[in-house]
Amino acid sequence: MNDKQRIEKAYLDDILQSLYAPLAAMRGRAISLEASLVGQPQALADAQRISAALLALEESLHSAGGVFDDTALSRLRHDQRNSIGVVEGYVEILLEDLDSGEGGVEALREIAELSKQFQSALEKLRRPGAKSAAADSVSAIFKSFRQGLSAGPKNMQPATILVVDDNDSGRELLAQQLQRQDYLVVEASSGERCLEVMRSASPDLVLLDLVMPGLNGYEVLQTIRADDELRRIPVVVISGVQDEAGAVHCIDAGASDYLIKPLNATLLRARVSALLERKAWQDREREYLAELEKSQRFIRKVFGRYLSDEIVQRLLDDNDGLSLGGERRRVTVLMADIRDFSTISLQLEPERCVSLLNNYLAVMTEVIQRFRGTVDEFVGDGILAVFGAPLREDDDSDRALACAVAMQLGMAEVNARNAAEGLPAIEIGIGLNTGDVVAGNIGSELRSKYGVVGHNVNLTSRIESCTAGGQILASPATLAHSRVEVLCGRHLDVSVKGLSEPLQLSEVLGVGLPYDLLLENTEQPWQWREQELAMTMSVLSDKRLGAERLPVAMRASRDNGLLIHCAGELPLPVDVCLFGPAEAFSLYGKIVGREAGLYELRMTINPELNARLVAMNSAQE
Repeated sequence: MNDKQRIEKAYLDDILQSLYAPLAAMRGRAISLEASLVGQPQALADAQRISAALLALEESLHSAGGVFDDTALSRLRHDQRNSIGVVEGYVEILLEDLDSGEGGVEALREIAELSKQFQSALEKLRRPGAKSAAADSVSAIFKSFRQGLSAGPKNMQPATILVVDDNDSGRELLAQQLQRQDYLVVEASSGERCLEVMRSASPDLVLLDLVMPGLNGYEVLQTIRADDELRRIPVVVISGVQDEAGAVHCIDAGASDYLIKPLNATLLRARVSALLERKAWQDREREYLAELEKSQRFIRKVFGRYLSDEIVQRLLDDNDGLSLGGERRRVTVLMADIRDFSTISLQLEPERCVSLLNNYLAVMTEVIQRFRGTVDEFVGDGILAVFGAPLREDDDSDRALACAVAMQLGMAEVNARNAAEGLPAIEIGIGLNTGDVVAGNIGSELRSKYGVVGHNVNLTSRIESCTAGGQILASPATLAHSRVEVLCGRHLDVSVKGLSEPLQLSEVLGVGLPYDLLLENTEQPWQWREQELAMTMSVLSDKRLGAERLPVAMRASRDNGLLIHCAGELPLPVDVCLFGPAEAFSLYGKIVGREAGLYELRMTINPELNARLVAMNSAQE
């Protein structure tokens, strides 16, 4: 041993000796304390724990063995703080429990004062020239772990707190302090046991000692951080290592807080309470988010049938997207309806009628969503779709026009499905109109739906009622707001309820780029009769037959229409019921135009009826 080492040893021996004086005084006060508490079993047990901790302090000092490297000194200070922390903890508990005039109180106060003297001397236990007070090197402590550090990324039911410490006295003290605050306490004496309890019991908070044999506290933190379930549990590291770098390492590894031994009971209570409150809020937030996700899945499931995924997501992203109320906005409304559906439904069993509707609605809904429209509602065989609500875009009218053409083209797929199931072919008419409506969630808090209301919705319904099977009619407003090229057929001037002037409707046959959609011309040429076929006809008003039977004569026919002559003037368009000779048959249709003195009656394709008309023509010839 050289001179420098001899000087260091003498210096440290002097400091060690300075620790014995307050320690011996505390042991003497502890003996008198135990004597004064005979007859008080609980208080006596706590006094005996104080004596046991003081004995552990003395044994720890004796076992130092004159080895004074930095690691050994750091470890010694850590162990001493553990034991003196137990002493201070039980002193505080007894001072709270005993009345100020009771025996033993004075001894407790003296022990508390001597404890401060002991800790002051303990902080001087370092090699000459070493950094002071707050400088227990965490790296020195970590070097003493038996396992190396693994690399890794940095007023309800009582809360459950897990206390982890290999020191039995320190662990029992913490448990008792927490139980006195009405917490449920679970104990673990090792890092391995800590992880087992966390996975099985899911405590609300963990108080974790840093320096333990086996799996040390830092390694426990890294394991917790790597586990998605465990990392939700706040962890407070409790250590005798007074080092800022150590605290930073632990916080980086996932610790919620870092407390130094000996623990101040008031500070511990405040930190524990704050962390439990924060965890309670985080738990409520997770529950809320889980419920929100559940609600969003429900909304996606329900609204996803009628809206595109993009619109559903934008609705969910808007805090007010699903609140009651409405706003005025300009939209393009599309209405579609199956022609002569009442007659078709009477001829089918209810189950087969539903199958027919499902085939139709499935295809139409997919088309509407493809053009980013909103299916407002299904009413029987009718569809109401909106372009511009809940989300408005510059090309709302263009997409509505293209959607209408695509829907008519999609009827081929609908009828292919119907044919495969032995169901009749159907045709639809589509009306389009653009204007201001009130759009929003309509109803009550108990039951509501997203919808549009207003004059322009009603006007669209009247436009749709003017259509024949396979036809699309658009209002002037829709064409005026469109930017895409629209191919139009005939124009109709119709008188519409609510408007003082006739409304000119345009038949839409196709839309240009970027959609490039065109209705197929599937109409057969007219089959002209050699002789007129005398028939009678009634004009419908509000879907009711008029009392008057008008004499008419059929001049030509094809698969979806007739040319008839009528002496009287008929409004255009108009729904009628045509009766065959001797009322051998009747059919419903719509007068859609007049040319060369003949009215064109458009009807739903009916092969059986067409065959009868051809047979009548042949018989007359």
